[in-house]
Amino acid sequence: MKSRRLVVLGALVAFQATPALAHTSLPPVSPAEQTEELAQICMGEIETPRGERKAACDEALRVELNRGDRADLLASRGWLAQGAGASHAALRDFDTALRINQGHLAALRGRAAVLSELGRHREAEAVLAAGLAAGNAPASLLVDRASLRERRGDLAGARADLDQGLRLDPSSAWARVARARLLQGLGEHDLALADFDVAIELEPAIASHHYRRGMSLSALKRPAEAVGAFERALRLEPAVPQSWVERGRAFEALGELEPALANYERALRLDPRNEAALSRRALVLQRSSRPLQAIKAYDVLIATHPDTIFAFNNRALLLIEQGRQAEGLRDLDQLLALAPHDGNGLRNRAHLLLSLGRNDEALRDLDRAGPGRDAPAWHGMRGDALLALGRAAPARKAYELALQERPDDLATRFGLAMAEEMLGEKLAALAAYGDVLDREPAHAGAIERREALLPVLGRSIEAWPMRLTAFVHTARTQLGHERAAFWQAYHAARPQPAAPARDELAELDAALAVDGLDVTRLVRRAHFGIGLPQRKVQARQDIATALAIEPDHPAALVLRARLHFRDGIFSEALADSEAALRRAPRFVEALFQRARALEARGQASAALGAYDEVLAVAPSNHAALLNRGQLLQRSRQYQRALSDFDAALAIDRDDADGWLSRAAVRLALGEPEAAIPDYRAALTLAPHRIDAALGLTQALVSAQQPSLAIDELGRLIKRYPEQAGFWNMRCLIRAVSGQVSGALPDCEEALRLAPDQSGVLHTRALVQLKRGDLDGAIADYDRALSLDARLGQAWYGRAIAHQRRGDAAEAASDFARARDLDGSAGERYRAYGVTP
Repeated sequence: MKSRRLVVLGALVAFQATPALAHTSLPPVSPAEQTEELAQICMGEIETPRGERKAACDEALRVELNRGDRADLLASRGWLAQGAGASHAALRDFDTALRINQGHLAALRGRAAVLSELGRHREAEAVLAAGLAAGNAPASLLVDRASLRERRGDLAGARADLDQGLRLDPSSAWARVARARLLQGLGEHDLALADFDVAIELEPAIASHHYRRGMSLSALKRPAEAVGAFERALRLEPAVPQSWVERGRAFEALGELEPALANYERALRLDPRNEAALSRRALVLQRSSRPLQAIKAYDVLIATHPDTIFAFNNRALLLIEQGRQAEGLRDLDQLLALAPHDGNGLRNRAHLLLSLGRNDEALRDLDRAGPGRDAPAWHGMRGDALLALGRAAPARKAYELALQERPDDLATRFGLAMAEEMLGEKLAALAAYGDVLDREPAHAGAIERREALLPVLGRSIEAWPMRLTAFVHTARTQLGHERAAFWQAYHAARPQPAAPARDELAELDAALAVDGLDVTRLVRRAHFGIGLPQRKVQARQDIATALAIEPDHPAALVLRARLHFRDGIFSEALADSEAALRRAPRFVEALFQRARALEARGQASAALGAYDEVLAVAPSNHAALLNRGQLLQRSRQYQRALSDFDAALAIDRDDADGWLSRAAVRLALGEPEAAIPDYRAALTLAPHRIDAALGLTQALVSAQQPSLAIDELGRLIKRYPEQAGFWNMRCLIRAVSGQVSGALPDCEEALRLAPDQSGVLHTRALVQLKRGDLDGAIADYDRALSLDARLGQAWYGRAIAHQRRGDAAEAASDFARARDLDGSAGERYRAYGVTP
């Protein structure tokens, strides 16, 4: 069957190589070819919709008679049914295929897989054992059997099969990954890493290999490497939420909480209900001292997953810290309704109840909770509850147990002293208060109670040393605070050194070295790099990465539009701009790029409308004003263009293009005197702009100031002596302004630099004509017309030369030819001062 497919495909290629005429009818498709096409769909690409493939399999099996081909079709249909969860239908197809071909590998493997899914593991193993005994693809069957053994808990047998399979076929990436996953389950992550490394060498573009490698690196406490592995997975498949979650966990392990948070946010954009991402986001916000944001994050987590016990506990603690005890108590009640024996919840509720004076309820919760991992704290709280209930003896016992592990805890020691006092053990209480004051001489409660006890015991005199000690301690503490405040004020008053210049690009590089998938920073760095030749490749990569992660990111789309515009792919620039505007309709840069792209595509009317939209949103957008003005200028809407250029110059008077554009419009409006200062302003800002110098020259000529125009051309010639056009222009101006004798050397130099330039020859012919050298003029006109027979001015000038020489017929013929080619030639010659 395989060979027959190759023949049909070859025939198709041969047919396509010779295009048929439009009227030629195609030959009818033969039944064999139709069957072959159906078989190709049935056993073709996995990406083809399952329903379409199954229909092709059904139709092919209705007409296919070859037994070997039928077995292939049945096996393919069986795998489609298995993938759709139709296990019994799949089993029927695999059994039928195996009756046709007992050793059919795809059917063998499919039958074993379905039997295992149905819980018939022993039968499945028997199928694979039979295949192995027959020598059918032993490495593949060993990997299949390993999967079955793993599924029924025989991990040693699964590992033995995978080891043997890899000895038979060391280059099987599938077997490598299967063994690596098994090793991960066994906790042997070092060995799993070695297999993943080989698998990645064989199949570097499979994202799951990198992901699972990252999981092993995380388990081995190698978070920096894990971040890199997850990044490689995400570059291949950026839309997998769990990869973002695990990358966030790796960042957490590194202590990088901001990148971790960004990764969880990215996961939630892809899957807003992802419980791990919701949980980790809330925990990171809590750990980074953002209680209000953390509370909101827990709100979302609880709303999405109402049975998340730890979320109620953590939100309660945050609410209590914010002074919202009633809400905190409701959360703890809800937690304990879900998990009545949760020790943390009981202890936390007991702590809150103690603060609310509900001591009997607190004691009940503490007794239900037990000590947990922090026995001293539990004993201490229990002592507080018992003491508040007047049960001093058990309170004293609780405090003593707490102090066995934490002898320096002041609150516990103070509680013990109060319990002793309540029991009437005044000496013991006095000693206990003394223990508190030894550790904290200014402890107000211990001082007060000790002063009350000393007179009762006839030891009032001891109160004064205690008071003095407390006073000295307080004075020293206060002095320390005042000294610190003085030095802080002193340093603040001193002149501060200037902050070092910020290198934002270096900061972005450093941040992206830590988190290479931070879309915001990728876009920001691309924004910088797009205009730097040494960074342009990196900028393109950054934009591509950002859009792979977030395909509709407006700023990244605009940057790519700029690149497309630069590359001359204006349709793609337009598409990217419009895509950005679908996400952010008032994004000025996207509006501007759309207008540019429309203008570059020659859609002038649409471009004008697009620039109008830019300026409706951002009336002071300098570039849009300038571009719209130039577009209006090209369409001869000079007054509107002038308004735009005036507005642009009001925003930025240091922009040479603004002055130059306004000068050109003023010249077009017949206002050369107004154009001259604009050209001069442009040249002040950009002294080497040739277009500005030439514009100024033209304005000076139009303003009847030829000598100044000649001076300006002299400066240009001095700077660019090799430019024939400048010599030619000065020759023409001199000739027209009556300096005929000085014009000829300029024309000679222009012809030396450009001997075959028709325009230069025409200028010298005009000079010869004005000098009265008719033969010389006719010779130059002849040569100019031999180079460009459509040069109407040359025909007109030669006609005048012939006329003045008395050649009436030749003059009449040349005049007629000039009128046909250039109706304005006579007007220009009158401006030159030459008439028939």
